[in-house]
This record gives sequence, structure tokens and C-alpha cells, in this order.
Amino acid sequence: MASTDGAALAEREGTDAAGAVETAYRFIRGAIISGDLRSGETLQEARLAERIGVSRTPVREALSRLSNEGLVVLERYRRGQVASFSQREVAEIFRLRAKLEAHGARRAARRITDADIARLDALEVEMESVFAEFGWHRHLARFDQLNNEFHALIARAADSPRLERILASSLELPASIFNVYAEPVEERTRRTHRQHHEIISALKARNADWAEAAMGAHLFSILNDPDPEP
Repeated sequence: MASTDGAALAEREGTDAAGAVETAYRFIRGAIISGDLRSGETLQEARLAERIGVSRTPVREALSRLSNEGLVVLERYRRGQVASFSQREVAEIFRLRAKLEAHGARRAARRITDADIARLDALEVEMESVFAEFGWHRHLARFDQLNNEFHALIARAADSPRLERILASSLELPASIFNVYAEPVEERTRRTHRQHHEIISALKARNADWAEAAMGAHLFSILNDPDPEP
């Protein structure tokens, strides 16, 4: 009996530890994505642990996980810092996303359901209404959530688990990465709405070539690379 109780306790403690790491990971990642934790900001384990309500060990593991995703830089003695993105790095991110998501849109055109297309329409309508109500300077937080869901839905409709996993870590990026661009946010947002409508039209038509081209053009239009590839 004692052996059985010990095994159950160990399993429960292991589950609790994993839950604490996941809690810390989601909190820190969310704070980086939202901009609550800014690029270059030092991440103090003790302070984060107190804010999140966990011990320092789960925070340390969460920072290591975020380091693997490129959102955190771990320096000597495991000192963490929110990653900063140069204009060239941002351009590379969107160049890779453009190629991968264009491929995903091509696959999705042949596989996406009518219900998923209806959801894309609804997401775009809500993005436009938020933009119209609050203006470009106050709509961004909700817009980013809806926009991420829009792209994630198409990636999921591609029915390629490997592609979906690859894209999952690149869809949510700190809003601050756009600070490297001089293009006005309002102008970029209006273009995004037009491009989303074209992507949806291509998917409705089940036209794989059109969907691939529309998604690629959408993401390539964000590029502003100071040293473009030849």
C-alpha cells in the first residue's frame, strides 16, 4: 500500500510541476507578445516567480523553452533577456512565413471546410469592426488575436501537422517587431484587410494557385528588408 501511495504522490507531484512550468511559460510568453515585457528587458527569475505565483524552477524551465523559440536570450549564469529583433531579422521571419504559409494555403484550398471559411469571414468582419471602432492606434491587441487565429485556421486546414507545428511558433510574435518599420500602422492594416478578403475568395473558389499567390503576396508585402536576398 505504501508503495502504491508513493507512486501516486510522485505522479501527482510530477503533474503539478509540469503544470507550473506551463503556467510560467504561458504567462511570460503572453507578456512578451503583448509588449508588457519589452525587447531588451531583463527577466529576473525571482520577480517573475512572485508575479506568476510559482517557484523559480518552473520560471527557469519556461525561460529555457522560450529561448529555444527565439523570444528570450539566455546569457551567462542563465540571466534572461527579452529578445530584440533587427529589421533584417524581422524580414527573414516574414520571408520564411510567406513561403511556408503560401504552401499551407495551397493545401488548404483543397481541404478547407465551408465551416472554416465561414469562420474566416467572421474573423475578418470582426477585425474590420474593431479597426473602425477604435482606430489604428487602439485596435492592435484584439486585432493581433484575431489575425493570429485567421492564419492558424488556414494552417490547420492544410492538414499537415508538421507544417502546423512549425508555423505555430511564428504566428505569435511581439508587436514591437513592427517598430522597425517606418510604414504607418493604419496603412498596413487597411492593406491587410484587402488581402485577407482575397485569400478568403481564393479559398472559396478552391483555387490552389490563387490561394498560394494571395497568401505569399500578403506576407511578402510586409517585408522591408535593408539587405534583400539577390
